[in-house]
This record gives sequence, structure tokens and C-alpha cells, in this order.
Amino acid sequence: MNMLDVSHVRAFSARSGVMLCLPAVFFFANFAHSATIVDNTTLNIDSSTAPTDYLVRNKGVLNASDANTRSITAQSGSSLSINGSTIVGNDGGDGVTVTSSRASIDRTTVTSDEIGLAVNRSSVAAGGATVTVSDSQISGQLIGSQVTGLSSLSLTNTQVMGAASDGIGVNILGGEVSASARTTITGQATGVRMVNDALNVGSRTLSLDNSTVQGIGGSAILVDRGTEATINVLDGSSLVAGNGRLLDVQGSSIASLTVANSTLNGNVNVADNSTANLLFDRGEITGNVLVDGSSTANVTLENNSQLTGRLDNVEGVNINSNSNWTLTGNDSIGAMRMDGGRVTFGAADAPDTYYQLNVGALAGTGTFLMKGNFASGEHDFLNVTGASAGNFALAVAASGLDAASPQALTLVRTATTDSANFALAGEQRVDVGTWSYGLASREIEGGAKEWFLDPTTEVISPGARSVLALFNTALTVWYGDMGPLRNRLDELHFNGDRSGGWIRTYGNKYNVADNSGVGYQQTQQGLSLGADARLGESDVLVGVLAGTSESDLDLKNGTSGTVKSYYFGPYFTWFDSAKSYYLDGVLKFNRYRNESKVGLSDGSRAKGNYDNWGVGGSVEFGRQFTWADGYFVQPFTQWSAVQIQDKRYTLDNDMRADGDRTRSLLGKAGATFGRNFTVGNGTVVRPYVRAAIAHEFATNNEVKVNDNVFNNDLSGSRAEFGAGLAVAMSEKWQVRADFDYSRGEHIEKPYGVNLGVWYRW
Repeated sequence: MNMLDVSHVRAFSARSGVMLCLPAVFFFANFAHSATIVDNTTLNIDSSTAPTDYLVRNKGVLNASDANTRSITAQSGSSLSINGSTIVGNDGGDGVTVTSSRASIDRTTVTSDEIGLAVNRSSVAAGGATVTVSDSQISGQLIGSQVTGLSSLSLTNTQVMGAASDGIGVNILGGEVSASARTTITGQATGVRMVNDALNVGSRTLSLDNSTVQGIGGSAILVDRGTEATINVLDGSSLVAGNGRLLDVQGSSIASLTVANSTLNGNVNVADNSTANLLFDRGEITGNVLVDGSSTANVTLENNSQLTGRLDNVEGVNINSNSNWTLTGNDSIGAMRMDGGRVTFGAADAPDTYYQLNVGALAGTGTFLMKGNFASGEHDFLNVTGASAGNFALAVAASGLDAASPQALTLVRTATTDSANFALAGEQRVDVGTWSYGLASREIEGGAKEWFLDPTTEVISPGARSVLALFNTALTVWYGDMGPLRNRLDELHFNGDRSGGWIRTYGNKYNVADNSGVGYQQTQQGLSLGADARLGESDVLVGVLAGTSESDLDLKNGTSGTVKSYYFGPYFTWFDSAKSYYLDGVLKFNRYRNESKVGLSDGSRAKGNYDNWGVGGSVEFGRQFTWADGYFVQPFTQWSAVQIQDKRYTLDNDMRADGDRTRSLLGKAGATFGRNFTVGNGTVVRPYVRAAIAHEFATNNEVKVNDNVFNNDLSGSRAEFGAGLAVAMSEKWQVRADFDYSRGEHIEKPYGVNLGVWYRW
């Protein structure tokens, strides 16, 4: 036996890290008077066996089933099989020690004053020990379990504890440890400590699969003393650190950490001339990578991995395959390479914080998600101080606030003009309050290049368009709601005293041109009803109408609006039966519920809503001429005046809208031509066509968006055409269908449909 090699390593002070290596014969002496020695034989013990110590050596075999005993030591190629047992180490001794041997431990509790489970080797030639533990509890005051070089420990659904105030959960001295199936490794000081063993042999590997390592008072994992360690945190595993350091790399050590399908919260600390290489593969971490001036770190994010935290002084960052790094402060890194990854400047819960990222060298393809308070001039900034190459998108968060100085909206600076290319993501525009801007670049002093939002490319933003459209739409809604009554009054002109009740459903489509102030499409659907009666023996009929409609606005690119209208009002008609003159009048009150939904350049949405009133009146004068065979023509002129209440409201992206009173004065002149047919059983069918010229006289309906003044202008002339069919099925019932079309400079009505029924009292 090589007496200079390590048979057992005892940690007298886990806090100080002082280790003492003692030769194997020293421990053999501990068993000289009390141990049962199993030497090249097999011994079976169970619950009927009195507690004692066991030394199993020279290929001996000990089988313990439901036993209660004291310390067990296996050496020299021996084997242990321990099931359902309880092992309590001697005073000042260990629980189970396996040296250059094999052991299987299941459903067993091991406790000791020193090391709960020691997995050792007696010499390099003899090789290490192999131990598997399942469904068990291992506890040592100083160290829960310790594994030397060339040895391996496999833990399944097992709890390992270093119970003293300076206790270590698992001490890895060059060995391999794997933990799976909800295993927990806990140290009151450090969860797992990884250092070289005395002869610097072994792989120093820790693999966690759906398991947890916790350092209650200190680090989860400590790599120290010039050690090169490999750590795998896989499939739902977690690291918990009392001092916030999930991985602490010190003393000129090198640690390679892989996090896959797991989520971590805490920091990685790299100090004292050490190196950390971090790989996240479908992994997440919220925390910082802290690197002192003497150390280095490299971070790679793969396959949708997420990192939220600081990477200041990290030498290399790779962000690939839809992974994302979210900055939580200003950072300076050495080199960054991206392959379909993203960098987000600031977390969603910190919308008013802005960061600068300094990158020594940039290459690849990826996206930078940036934001700004452009009203104050604050915004995120990417500064590439060295070489850059590749193609990158800038996804800039939209804002409802106008830019104080559009010329100052610089987002990226590169050190050379022969550099990477940057472009705005999506629609190639950024919505900044009232305006949307494109991206431009310029060369600056010193041979550098800047990318900035170009004020010469400004167009009205979707938010501003929605505001203008809503204030404009109230007028078309008011006139659209009048259509059913207009047709009801026409019935009364032809039917004399046949007053009664009526109900109509209607739909209209409007295309409003850009030259009105803002272009959009409006689709209106509604229901109107009313009742009327003759005033005594006069030629005057009076009535009242009520109804509701809903208009949907389409401003394209995900921006829309809705106007719900509720209305009521009185009306009258006078008809001179002798000379066939008529006069109609109506006073209508509308209550509007307005809502805008804005699709912004960054893919987000803004909303706003308000209520207001509208009131208007209309009079129509005309005369009906009839000829033989039921032909008729009815020339008319109509005048309408409408006023919509002014309103101030704010979208939830802080855009302010202030609409002045909206006014309309509409004059119309035209004629209706048709014929009455009498068919069988007294049914009368009356088809007609109508043509008119309308002119809007109101030219100035101002709207302010963030103090920018716009004018909604629907003024000008338009031609109107219509056709319809009325069928009087009996003295009591009549049905009617009407269709119309109009077109002018600012507004087109591709169709209007009106269907209804009338019942005579």
C-alpha cells in the first residue's frame, strides 16, 4: 500500500478550508478493539444484530437489511449493500466510509459528527470508490458527503446535509457526483465545494437532474484552489445561495457551467484570476455575472435561453437561436456575437430606466430591443468601440410622447464607417408620439458612424391617426343614423295619414380619404325604430325615433376604433295633399361611446376611450309630381346642421388628444323618380331611383394631438345615388329596402343598405 496516497480526507474546519490527509492504517487502528472485521467473506446483518462497527476489507461483503448499527468502513475491493437501515457514526467519527470499493445504499439514514458518507481511494493504482444512494438521508456535522479523485457518487431522491454552522453539503475532491430525482444537497455554509484532491486526479464533475443544491449561509457551489470543474444543472434543477452566489469561482480556478431546462435566481462570482464559462441551453437566470479585474468570463445563450442581469466585464457573450439577454444596468463587455438572438435594454417592470451597452466587437445577426422617453431626450444607446460586422434590427419601443428634439434621437454608434448594418424592425418606423420616424445613418467626427431616427421622414403615427379618425367619425355616424328616418318620412309622403310604428336595420360603409386629415374605413351597423301620429285633422304628423348603431374603424396595420351611438329625437312632416308640397323636420340627440385601439410600431397596443354628445337638426322641403300609370318625380332640397361636443382624453401610452367642437353644415338638392305598380290582391309595389348633389360647408374642425394642430376637413361636394323598393302588402303592413351610394373629394360611401317594416295603427 502506498502510505503517501489518500485513503481518507477529513475536513477539520470547513470554514477555513484546512484539510488533513491521513494514511489508512491510522483509521484501521480505530477498529482494533470494537469493530467486526469482514475479511474476504460475506456477512449478513439485520434488525436482530446488535449495533457495532464494521470494517469490511480484502473483497469482503457486508449485507445490511433493516439493521441498526454504527460506523461502517469498506476497503480493498469490498462491497456494501445497505437497505432500510440506520447508521450512527462513532463519536468524532464518520458514518459510512467506502475506499476503493463499491457500495449500494437504499432507504437508509446515516448520521455522524464528521462526514456522513466518505467515498475515497486508497491509491491511484487501486482506483476510486463507486457508491449509489437512493431514497436516503445522509448527514454529517462537517460534511454530508465527500468524494475524492477517481471516485463517483450517485444520489437519487436523497437528502444530503452538512449540518454544522460551517458545514458543507458535498465536498468534491476531484470526484464525480450526480444527483437526480428531487435530490437535495444542503450545507449550512456551502452547498457543494469543488477542489482538487492531494494528487490532482479526477474529473471534478457535478451533475444535477431535477435536484437542488443550497448553501444556507454561503454559496450554492464553490470552486476553489486552482480547480478545473464541470457543473451541469439540468431539467428543473435549482441552486440556492444565502450570500446570493449560485456559483463562486475563486483561487485561479476554471469552472464550466451548463444550465439546461432550468431556472436560476442569483449571481455568478468570478474572482482571483479565475475563469467561468457559462452555457445556457433552454435555461434561464436572473442575476449578475460579477467578474473582477483579474478574471474572465464567457456567456453563451442557446435555444430560447433567457438571462436578466449584469454582464459587466464579461469577455465574450454569444446570444443565439432566439435567446435573450435583458440588461439591468449600464454594461461594458468585450465581444458579442449573435445568431438570431436578442438584447433587451431593461426589464418590462422598469420602463423608465435607460441603459448604455458598450461592446468591444460586434458580429452576426440579431435584434436590439430599445426604448426612450423621447420627450426628455433619454433613451437606450448601443456603443460599439471596435470592429463590427453583420446585420442587426433595432426594435424601438413606441411612445405616446413627442420627441423634444428629433435630431438628437441617436440609438447606435460604431467606431468605424465600414461597420455592421442596422435597420428598424417591423414596419421600418418608430412611433414617437404624433409622428413616426424612419432610421438614417451619418458619419461623424473621428471616422465613427451613428444611426438615428430621421425627422425628415416623419409621418402621422397610428396613435394620432386613431385620434383624428374618432373625432371625424361622429359626423358620418350622425348622418348614417338619419337614413332610416329619411326613408320613413318618404313613406308618409306617399301614404298620407297612414301613421304607425316602424323598425329598420341598416348598414353603411365609408371610405374617408387621407386628404381629409386622416384616411380610414368605417363600417356602420344599426337598428332604428319609431312611431308617429297625425295631429288632429291637420296635415301634420309628429313622431319620435330612437336607435343605436356601432361603427368599426379600420386604419390598417392593427389600428382600429369603435364608435357606439345611442340616439333619440322628435320629428314631423307636413304634406299639402292639394299641391303635394311637403316639409320634414327632425331634431336628433346622439350619445357616443368612442374607443381607439392602436397597433404601434413595436407590436404593442395602446388604448383610449371617451364619451361625448352630438346634437343636430335637419329640414327637407320638396314637391311630389304624379302622372298617369303611377309615375312620379319628387324634387327636394335638404339642409342639416350638426355639432359634436368637444373632448379631451389620453391614450394609455400618454398621448394627449384634444378635439374642438366638430361642426357640419350640409346642403343637398336632388330628385326621386319612381312608379307605383298595383299587383294582385291590392299589393302595391313602388320602385324608385334617386340622385342628388350634396355640399359640406364646414371646413375647420381642429384636433390637437400632443399640441400638434390638425384639421379634419370633410368639406366639398359629392354626388349621391340611391334606389329602393317599397311593397304595401296590405292596409296594415309595408316592407321596404333601400340602397345608396355617394362619392366626393374627401369621402366615399360605397354602399348603404336600409331594410325595414311599417305597421299602420
